[in-house]
Formats: sequence, structure tokens, C-alpha cells
Amino acid sequence: MAEALIINHNTMKINKIVLIVFVLAVAIAGYFYVTSEINRKSPSMANSPEDFVSNTTDLLDEYQTNPAEADKKYLGKIILLSGNIKSLETSEKGFHTIVLGDSSSMSSVRCSMDNSIALDVGVLPIGTAIVLRGECTGFNPDDLGLGADVVLNRGVLIKTKRK
Repeated sequence: MAEALIINHNTMKINKIVLIVFVLAVAIAGYFYVTSEINRKSPSMANSPEDFVSNTTDLLDEYQTNPAEADKKYLGKIILLSGNIKSLETSEKGFHTIVLGDSSSMSSVRCSMDNSIALDVGVLPIGTAIVLRGECTGFNPDDLGLGADVVLNRGVLIKTKRK
């Protein structure tokens, strides 16, 4: 009987050690997974293949005609887009947004540019024809008569062509 108690006691110690090692291994693996996800960067649009090629007018028309169908087609997709610069915006933190569209229209395509790629907005005067690549992240419809916006993120300037 004493031998059985000693074996059970030793087995319990081994089980506790295995459980502690297992819990530590899971905690360490979880830490490294979370850390890698936090530090993960999205791939650059500079070399990403586009899913669609369009121009500002056609993209806006599709979204204004049928936003649900346009979302099914474009949302989360990479678009190579051509158009004329309507305005340039720079946030307090130095993030750039290029607004494309017809200057006579309230609607536009707003593309937040990728911060990891240097962009000299000084060489982009209003009216410049450009081609950029970005990921479509949505549509802000015209509810108040202020113009609708298609939104692209992680934009990369591909080409400029002065008028």
C-alpha cells in the first residue's frame, strides 16, 4: 500500500510539472503570436497586382448607381485608378490624402497614401493627371448634398502626367 502511495505521489508531481511546462509553452507561443500580429505590416501596394483598373469617373458612377453591387465588386480589392488631382490634404501628423475627381463635381475618390513610401506633394499640382494604386475600403454616399466619396487606403503613386 505504501508503494502505491509513493507511485501516485510521484505521478502527481510529474503531472504537475508537465502541466506547468504546457501552460508556459502556450503562454510563450501566445505572446509571440500577439507580438507578431501587432508588428505585422501590410504589404506595399507598390508591387501588388491590381484586381481592377478604372478611372475616377467610372468608379464614382458605379458607386453612385448601385452602391451595394459596387461594394461586392470593389470592397477590399486593389484598384489601379487614373484621374486628376482635385485637392491634396496633409494631416497634422504628416499623412497625405490625394483627392481625385472633376473640379466641377462635389463627388470624389479619396486615397490615403501609404506612409512607408515617401511622397513629395509639392510635385503634384491641382489638375495633374495621375495613376495610383490603392485598396478600396468603402463609399460615403451623398446624404446631405455635399458629394459622395469612394475611399481608397494604402495608396501608392504609380505615374504622373502633367497637363
